[in-house]
Amino acid sequence: MLISRLSADSWLWTARLADPATGHVANDRPIRAARWEGAGLALVGVYELDAEPGTLLVTTRAGMSSQGAGLWGGGHVVHRLGADGSLPAIPTHVAADELDPAGAEARLHRRLAHAAGLSLDVVRMRMREGHGYEAGTVVEWGGYWAIIERATARQVWARAPAYDEMTEAGLPVVRSDTPEAQAAAARIWGR
Repeated sequence: MLISRLSADSWLWTARLADPATGHVANDRPIRAARWEGAGLALVGVYELDAEPGTLLVTTRAGMSSQGAGLWGGGHVVHRLGADGSLPAIPTHVAADELDPAGAEARLHRRLAHAAGLSLDVVRMRMREGHGYEAGTVVEWGGYWAIIERATARQVWARAPAYDEMTEAGLPVVRSDTPEAQAAAARIWGR
């Protein structure tokens, strides 16, 4: 039995993966405080947890749930239960990958595409004249790969490749500036 203490303005929940595609980790079942200690602003809930160290838990503000990913559901933190009852916060994507290891690479692909400023849908972008992009090509774009669907003198329609397109082409799901990605690009396109 592990003992954890949380401020009275927080609730403790078990964790679940609410959306495997995006990696949204949400609360599942509430864990009730065994007792309350202190008074006023120093009031804390004492939780007697019958869980193994390393278990993923979620805290929310009291009165709130984290079921959705929007404004009303985004106020939550994922924690890993420590052997001493501590609850250190961990990044949501790490928790999602632990809860669903099979979908980890697809979620990494999505994160890398978004970090490069790309959408998985075709997006029109204004460019300087003479940009050099050509329709129907795959190019490096901000540290990841982009498919140029259409190009004019001052505009480019681009998107991130779908995860299935990446795996079919033999591109590793890593930043495009890594040696592994450069070697795959040289093998596929002769670059």
